[in-house]
Amino acid sequence: MRKQRMKVKRQNKRKRKVNKIVKVTSWTILSLFLIGLLVLIGLVFGYKEHVAAIYDEANRKVEAINEGTFKNKTETIIHDDQGNVIKKVAVHDYFYIEDKAIKSDIKNAVIAIEDERFMEHEGYDLRAITRAGVELIKNKGAITQGGSTITQQLVKVQFLSLDKIYTRKIEEVIIAAKLEKRYTKVQILEFYLNNINYGNGAYGIETASKTYFNKSSKDLTVSEVAFLTAIPNNPSVYNPVRNKDNTLERRDLILFKMNDLGYITDRQYKEAIAQEIVLNMPEKEYEPETYEVSFALSSATKILMENEGFKFKYSFEDNEERLSYWDEYNDLFLQLNKKIRIGGYTIHTTIDMEKQKMLQESVNQQLADFTEKDTKTGLYKLQSASVTIDNQTGDVVAIVGGRTQEDISNTYNRAFLSFRQPGSIIKPFVAYTPAFERGMLATSQMTDKSIKNGPVNAYRSYRGLMTLREAVERSTNTIPFQLVSKYGPKEMLSYLEDMKFTNIVPEDNSAVIAIGGFTYGTSTLEMASAYSTLANNGEYVQPTGIQKIVDVTNTVLYENEHEKERVYDSGSAYLMTDVLKGVSTKSYGTGKGYGLSDMTVAVKTGTTNNNKDIWMAGYTPFYTTVVWVGEDIPKSMSNTRKAKEIWNDYMEKIHKGIKDQDFIKPDRISYMYINPKTGEVDKHDNHGWWKKELVPEIYFELQQSKKAEAKQTKEIPKAEVKKEKVEEPRVKEKRKELESDGATKEESNLEKNASSALADLERAVIREQSDIAYVENLKVKVKEAIENVKLPTVRENLYTRYNKQVNRLKAERNKIENPIPVEVPKPVEEKVKEVKPKEVKPTEPVTKPIIPEEDIGTTQPEPIEPAPKPEPKPKPEPKPEPEPKPKPKPEPKPEPKPEPEPKPKPVEEVKPEEPPAAGEGEEEGPSDSDINDLGNE
Repeated sequence: MRKQRMKVKRQNKRKRKVNKIVKVTSWTILSLFLIGLLVLIGLVFGYKEHVAAIYDEANRKVEAINEGTFKNKTETIIHDDQGNVIKKVAVHDYFYIEDKAIKSDIKNAVIAIEDERFMEHEGYDLRAITRAGVELIKNKGAITQGGSTITQQLVKVQFLSLDKIYTRKIEEVIIAAKLEKRYTKVQILEFYLNNINYGNGAYGIETASKTYFNKSSKDLTVSEVAFLTAIPNNPSVYNPVRNKDNTLERRDLILFKMNDLGYITDRQYKEAIAQEIVLNMPEKEYEPETYEVSFALSSATKILMENEGFKFKYSFEDNEERLSYWDEYNDLFLQLNKKIRIGGYTIHTTIDMEKQKMLQESVNQQLADFTEKDTKTGLYKLQSASVTIDNQTGDVVAIVGGRTQEDISNTYNRAFLSFRQPGSIIKPFVAYTPAFERGMLATSQMTDKSIKNGPVNAYRSYRGLMTLREAVERSTNTIPFQLVSKYGPKEMLSYLEDMKFTNIVPEDNSAVIAIGGFTYGTSTLEMASAYSTLANNGEYVQPTGIQKIVDVTNTVLYENEHEKERVYDSGSAYLMTDVLKGVSTKSYGTGKGYGLSDMTVAVKTGTTNNNKDIWMAGYTPFYTTVVWVGEDIPKSMSNTRKAKEIWNDYMEKIHKGIKDQDFIKPDRISYMYINPKTGEVDKHDNHGWWKKELVPEIYFELQQSKKAEAKQTKEIPKAEVKKEKVEEPRVKEKRKELESDGATKEESNLEKNASSALADLERAVIREQSDIAYVENLKVKVKEAIENVKLPTVRENLYTRYNKQVNRLKAERNKIENPIPVEVPKPVEEKVKEVKPKEVKPTEPVTKPIIPEEDIGTTQPEPIEPAPKPEPKPKPEPKPEPEPKPKPKPEPKPEPKPEPEPKPKPVEEVKPEEPPAAGEGEEEGPSDSDINDLGNE
C-alpha cells in the first residue's frame, strides 16, 4: 500500500514538471488579462485616475525596496512636536537567519499549508485571485476570503495594511509580481520566514523558536515546526499561550498536508502527531518607557487599528456585546503594537518636551512630602496623573502618568490607562451643559434638598432654593442629580460617548453619574479632552497626541487633520465656561484661591466618597489641564488640596509671559432682557425688564417655538385646573388597587404613563389641517405606551378608550379633508334658548410645551388643559341642558333625534404628570448600595 502511494506521488511530480512551462505561460497571459480587465473596469466606471494612482504607488514602493528592507529591522523613532528624537524603540529579540540555515522542514511546512504552488507561480495565484474576485463582487468591494501567495503575504506584512479592500489587493498583486522579477524564489521564501508574525512579539521563525521553545530553529522537531507554522495564519486565534488547542488542531492539518505532498513519510507523520508540545518561554526584559513614549506607542497602535478597518465602539447594548468587542480589540491591539515595536516606523508626536518636563516637576515637587512606599512594588503609594491640551489645536502637549523615582521605574501610565471615579468634575458634561441646551439658564433656580436614596452634599446640609450658577460654584450634589433624573441618564451618557469615553457600560444608566458614580470611571486623558471641548465652545478634537506616522518606505500612514466634532451647542458651552469662572473667584467657590494670577480661567474641583480620588480641572483660552491625585488601590486621604496645588503651580508656569484674554464668545449667545417672574427673554425691547442676562440662542429659539405653538391654545379655565386636582387622589387610589392586585411598581408606572398619554389624545381636537400631523404622532405614542402595559385587563381597558378616541378623531379628520357643502337652514326656535348656560370659552388641543416652565424661571407649572367632556345625549326631560356652543356654525339639515338614553358618566381622566416645580426632581434615586465613590463636592 505504501509503495503504491509513493509511486502515485512520483507520477504526480513528473506530471507537474511536464506541465510547468504550459502553466506558467498560461497563467502569465491570463494574469495580464486580469490586470487589463481591472484597468478597463476603472475606465468604464470613471476610476481611471484611481487605478493609475494605485499603480504609481505600487511602483514607488517597489523602487524603495532593497535586501536591507527585509533583513534589517530598523528602529521605530519617536519625535516631539519640534522634530527632535524622543526615543528610538530598539529591537532586542529579533534574529534573522539566511536560507542555508533554515531547515527544509520549515520551508516545506510553510509551502504545504500556505502556497503549495509557490515554486510555479509568478507571485500571484490565478485560481486564488479568481476566487477572491468572485467574493469581491458578492460582497460589494469587501474582501472576505484569503488566497494570497507567500509573496503576496510578504508584501502585505512589509508594505501594506491588513485591511481587506480591493485597492489593497490590486496593489498587493502588482508589487508581488515585481518582487518575483527582482528576487529568486529562495530569497523570497527567506524574506518571508524572517518577517512573518508568529504572535506574542515574535517576528521570524528563529525569533519564534526562541520565544516558544527557547532553542534555535535548527533544533526543532517536525511536530514543533508544524506547530509554529500554524500561528501566522491568525496570530490571535492560533496563539499558543491562550489558544493552544487551536494551534494543535492546525498543526495536525499541516502535518497531514506535508505527508500528502510527500514532504514527510507516514512514519514521520505518525511520530509528529503523537509528540506532545511543551512550551518553554523565557521571561523577556523590557526597557522602561517614559510616559510620553508609552502614550505615543499606544496612540499610534490605535491609529493603525483604524487603518486596518477596526470599528471603535463607545456604547453597548449589554455586557456580552461589550466583552466580545474588547476581546477583538485586545487581539488586534497587541498584534499591531508589537509590529510597531519591532521597528520600521517614524512617529511624529504633538508633545512639547519643555511643558512635559515642567508638568513632571510640578507633580514630583508638590507630592515630595508623601514618601510612604508600597512594600511589594517599591513605588510611592500616593500617585498622580495629569494631561495638558493645547486648546488652539486640540493636541496633547504634555502627559504624566505618575511620580518618577530614582531607585525604581514607575512606567504605568495612569493618565490614559487608569480609570477612576471622576467625582464632581463630570457635572458640567452630564448635567449642567445639557440643561442649558434644554431651556435652563445660569439663573434658573432649583431646590437643594434631601432626596430619597439620593446623594448628600459635601457641606452636609441643604441650602434650599439656589441658582444653577451657585450650585456649580458650591459643587452641590442634589441639583445635578435632579437634572440627570429629569432628562434621563442614557441621554446624558450620549455626550460622553460622542467624546469617545471608552469605559461606559450598560450598568451606568443611573442618575448617580451626575456626581461621578460610574462602574469603572474615566481617565485623566478623557477628562482633559472633555474640558478642552468646553474651552472650544462645544467642539471636540480627538486627543491622539500624534501628528504623523510614516513607514519604512516613507509612506504616510496617518496625518492629523484635527477634525472637529460638534458635541454641545456653542452658546450652551460658553455659558458653562462663564459659570465655571466663578468657582475660583466666589468666596464660597470650591476652587477659591487656586485661580491664576494674571489669566482668565474656568475651573472645577472634584472629590469622591471619603476623599479616595482628588481632581482639579481647569482651562484658559490657551491650555486645558486636568490633575488626578490618589493611590492605585483607592484609599481615603486627609489632604484634598494637592491636585489644586499641582494644577496651579504648573499652569502658572506655562502661562508666564502670555497676555491675558477672555474666552471667545460665539454668535449663539448674547445678553438679553429677561422677565424675572416668567423667565421670558427679549433681545431688544426691555418691556420694563431692567435686568439683562447671558442667554444662549437655543434658549431664545425654544421660547419662540413655544410661543408659536401657544397661539393654537386657549387659557385653561381655573375651574378645569381645579377639577384635575380633584381627580389626582382618584388616580393614586387606582394605582394602590393595582399594587394590591400584585402589580409591581414598574407595572403601575407603565399604566400611569399610558393613561397620561391617553389623556393627551382625549384632549386633542382636529379643527384644521395643521392639527392632523400632531394627532397622528400622538396616536403612535399612545399606542406604544399602551403596548408597554403588562397587565392584560388594564391594557384592554386602555385600548377601549384609545379606540373610542381614534374613531372620534377619524371623523373629525374626515370633515376637514372632505367637507360637504350644505345649505344653511333658518334658525329654529328651540327650548334651549330658555336656558342660560354658563359661559365656557372654547378650547383647543394643547400641544407639548417646548420649554418646561421650571426651566425659564416661573414659579408655577403650565396648566394642562383637561379633555373635553363627552357630548351629552338629549333626555326626555322638560328642560334639558344642552352643551354650550362656542360659536354658531352652518349645520346640515336636522337629523332625527336619537332615542333617549341615560346620561353617560364622564370618562375618568388620569391627570398627566406635571413637571416638578423649580428644583424639585421627583424621580427616585438609586438605593444606597448603588452609590459608590460618588462626588463629595
